[in-house]
Amino acid sequence: MKRIIIGCLLLLTLSLGMMGCSTKQTGNTSELPLLLRYTDDTNHQEQLVQVAWDTKTGTMKIDTTPLLTFSNHATQKDFWVVLQLWAGLFPKPHGHVSNTAIYWNGTDAVTLFTTENNINVQENGLKANVVHVADGAICNQYYNMTNCYATPDKLYVFEQGEASSTVYEYSPTKVTKMTVDGYVMGIGTKNNVTYILSATSTKTGHSLVIHATNRNGATVDKEVANSQREESYSLWSDAGGWATFANDAFYSNGVKVSSVNSTPRLEFVQSIVDAYKTIANATTLEPFSGSYPSPTFYEYNGYTIAIGSTFSEDEITIAVFKNDKLQAFALVTDINKSDATITTYDATGKKISSYNIKTPVQVIVPQG
Repeated sequence: MKRIIIGCLLLLTLSLGMMGCSTKQTGNTSELPLLLRYTDDTNHQEQLVQVAWDTKTGTMKIDTTPLLTFSNHATQKDFWVVLQLWAGLFPKPHGHVSNTAIYWNGTDAVTLFTTENNINVQENGLKANVVHVADGAICNQYYNMTNCYATPDKLYVFEQGEASSTVYEYSPTKVTKMTVDGYVMGIGTKNNVTYILSATSTKTGHSLVIHATNRNGATVDKEVANSQREESYSLWSDAGGWATFANDAFYSNGVKVSSVNSTPRLEFVQSIVDAYKTIANATTLEPFSGSYPSPTFYEYNGYTIAIGSTFSEDEITIAVFKNDKLQAFALVTDINKSDATITTYDATGKKISSYNIKTPVQVIVPQG
């Protein structure tokens, strides 16, 4: 698959796609809770451990006691990463990740959307709602870059096609399937409206479109201003063309489609591009040799959080933005090794604290 590139808009060859700490809220708006996800192939299970990160002071409280354990009978065939051969990525030495998508409210509850049969869940501080998905593979991802969007009770998954794409809505009681014109790149929900971002062909070239569907099933399509181009978006996409929905916008690296509920517009966000430069300069890891995955963006407590590999296949970035300006970031390195370091930095790239951890297969941030 080829990567979506926003032509002359993007610098750095950026592209458009898609813990036994207390789980109680502390009232500290600068504290960002995280879950580290681990796999155990020997015991056929996965574990979630919590981290509490004060983004102002750069300190972290990391627990080793799992808050939740659930069964995992994945094999390499089931492993979420489908992009190993693309960009020279290789399977990580940390176990096979089950096909289970996770939504977390940031406190005491998660929803597990899973293809695991007869899943066994052990709760130790986190309560789990299990939604079984019986329709085969659900999420394709490289760490957090994904074609899935999770809510407390529903999971949205899209399968891309050049002329039309398929979107699935999984709930505890049913699966809803719909066809959308164009090459779908992202999906999200807000105030009972589902937004789908797709690329379509026009008489003069190609452009982005927002499909907005309300609870009654009525859909309004809006062309995204400033998104017209001659090249096909999908043909430029190495990573499948993924964008993610957060704070009323679809984000992908240094661009976003804003104002999805009124007049959507494609915008180049210089402050995010500058943030990636700061993050990349904070360490000496080797950069990607070519195109690389877009991180996933989330919203939490008014912040926008970018998480995923942003400059190297050997790291996971967790970057916190306010009004699209970098507030702080943390790097998990080197994730190709069994043991890693999680290091916190301020907005200027100044190193604050480092902690030794076992290398996780995923870092999960809360949503909402």
